Amino acid sequence: MEELLLSPAMGVLIRILLLWGPLLVLAGVCVVTLDKLEPQRRRGLLALFFTMLALAAVLFGGSAVLGRYGLAWRTWAQEGLAVLLGLSGLSTGILTVVYARRWLGRVKGPVTWLCGFCLTGAMFSCGVLGLLWAMGPGETVGLYQGQKVVQGRWVWMETSYALYEYHGPLVRGAEPIAQGLEPLLDG
Repeated sequence: MEELLLSPAMGVLIRILLLWGPLLVLAGVCVVTLDKLEPQRRRGLLALFFTMLALAAVLFGGSAVLGRYGLAWRTWAQEGLAVLLGLSGLSTGILTVVYARRWLGRVKGPVTWLCGFCLTGAMFSCGVLGLLWAMGPGETVGLYQGQKVVQGRWVWMETSYALYEYHGPLVRGAEPIAQGLEPLLDG
């Protein structure tokens, strides 16, 4: 079983090859395509592109900023932002492939294939990671030793529970204050 687990370096390489690399290629082609489009279509694709960038900044940048203060996104907020990011990314990617095929002239064949491959790879990666994430966690707010906490339920091979400090509807503490294989909330 241990040989099936990936090393951290291999996990990073896979994310770069299947997620971040294709997304960067699509973003580059989108920018080049924006230059070739007529104004009305440019506005629509530009709005989608910047919506996608804003959602990515909130999700990933917000996570980094929260981490500096010992906080993390609540599960539902993180999943909601990820779904919105995925949908805006899918829309932007599809329009980029369609417009690139139409407007990039001689290089449209290879660029269309590359964009299609990148879009498929990125959406496959996001879909698999998203499904794995959505199957596992769940949160409950309650009391633990008189303190308001968020109980996270994590499912992978077996169910485990962790308690985090409650910091509002969008964020929780990043480090667990208690962990166990049984629910930990009082009552």
